[in-house]
Amino acid sequence: MTIDSSEQRMVQWRLVPGVELLGAVTGSGLVQKTFLVQRPDGQVIQLSALLNLILKMAATEPTTDVLAHKVSDRYGKELDPAGLTQLIEQKLRPLGLLEDATGMVPMNKPAPTARPILALRLKGTIIPVATVNRLAALLRPIYFPPVVILSLAALIGLDISLFFSGNVISALEQILVTPTLLLGLFVMMVVGAVIHELGHATACKYGGAEPGVIGFGVYLVFPAFFTNVTDSYRLDRTGRLRTDLGGLYFNLWCVLLAGFGFVLTGDGILVLFVIATQVMMLQQLPPTIRLDGYFVLADLAGVPDLFSRVGPVLRSLIPGRPVDPRVTELRPAARRIVKVWVLTVVPALVLLLGWLLWNLPVIAAQAAAAVIVHAHAASAAWSAGQPVAVVLSWLSIFLLVLPILGIIVMIQRLAAGAMTVAHRRMAAKRKRSAGTPPYGRHSAPVPARAWASASHRPNNAAITGQ
Repeated sequence: MTIDSSEQRMVQWRLVPGVELLGAVTGSGLVQKTFLVQRPDGQVIQLSALLNLILKMAATEPTTDVLAHKVSDRYGKELDPAGLTQLIEQKLRPLGLLEDATGMVPMNKPAPTARPILALRLKGTIIPVATVNRLAALLRPIYFPPVVILSLAALIGLDISLFFSGNVISALEQILVTPTLLLGLFVMMVVGAVIHELGHATACKYGGAEPGVIGFGVYLVFPAFFTNVTDSYRLDRTGRLRTDLGGLYFNLWCVLLAGFGFVLTGDGILVLFVIATQVMMLQQLPPTIRLDGYFVLADLAGVPDLFSRVGPVLRSLIPGRPVDPRVTELRPAARRIVKVWVLTVVPALVLLLGWLLWNLPVIAAQAAAAVIVHAHAASAAWSAGQPVAVVLSWLSIFLLVLPILGIIVMIQRLAAGAMTVAHRRMAAKRKRSAGTPPYGRHSAPVPARAWASASHRPNNAAITGQ
């Protein structure tokens, strides 16, 4: 709904309750200075300086004409009430940031939320917000620089010691002759994954932001844990990078504690935990999907929405087509990083998806057959009074079924995403044919920060608006 010029001056705009202005983005890879705003639902919005100024002034100025005058004075360029109203109606209100206090201009559509395809699904909470923040506050001293340096030195010493000893082979033999120890190792790895998420939360707290819940879900086709650290957007680049690497740092402490435990007890399962945990840490580093390495690269480049740049970069590489504005708005260094990332990641993901879809019938059939085998094994173990074997069988069934559910959800998301893109293109063509400018190139949802591991991350998200 739009309003005519006689009504514009009577409208009283105000911030939607719960909207928080987070301030300017530090270490940004964008040419223009941008600002962050957080909605009550946790979504983070990236705005231009003008839109951020309108929000800031709307908190105190009563009507449209006064607000337009004040914004013009602060911004240094003339913005009349009609222009201000257009910006509010086309940008800020659709994003769920401003509302009309008089009720003359009702909101017709819900605010958009970012729903990236490569996001965590089927989520649930393990540790609530209050508990996460208490634990993070208690563990903050672990991030003091001298403690970090000493722990890294201790890890190097531990690995050198294990490399020149025969403990690894003897530990593996111990596991092979005692299969029930595999259950113990699995439990230790799960606990280590939760500690990994607590590391992200603690790093976020150490930098001055507030972490959210620690939970679980399915990432792509794998079970995963996650930490909501969307509030780390308010931190500088150093604080964000610390949050990115916080999970690996806490895994380092798990390795050191297990190594110390092995020195005291000689239990081989602790050596295997040390090795398995460090392998998991290495798996976090490639920036292909939303693991720790992805967020490290995003923060180094100063571009928090790497996946939303894939389309613009690919379109800009087509001969004869102009460079997409989502590419030209990046600084030269950030643009190079994003281009290299896109040209590396897109082929890898396309090949992975193609292989997955081609082999899906075989995967599903084999998984179903394996589920039947493990169900019979669980029944037989129950009759024989073997509780550990029962738990292992049902755990195997769970780990077989969950990825299949994840594949189904991912395919559904891909289909829905394709339909959404097609709908938007048709709507844009209709607007162009009617002489109406499209809704705004910086209003599309882009991914944000909420860490997941085991080893993956979720999708509280950021939306950009300019």
